[in-house]
Amino acid sequence: MFETIALDTKTMIIRSDNETDLTEIIGFINKKDKTNNIKSFLEFAAKNRVVNKGYKFNRDDCYDR
Repeated sequence: MFETIALDTKTMIIRSDNETDLTEIIGFINKKDKTNNIKSFLEFAAKNRVVNKGYKFNRDDCYDR
């Protein structure tokens, strides 16, 4: 079991009962940061989206040839 305490936007204290929890703690932090970064990017992209009316998706362009 571990507990996180955020002191401010850049400081987090993580307490753990077990030293073997380190891998799980790192995964939690990485996931949390990635989720926030993805949400921030999607908000930015939604506000600044430019629609190309002539674009048609072609799945074959996604694969290496």
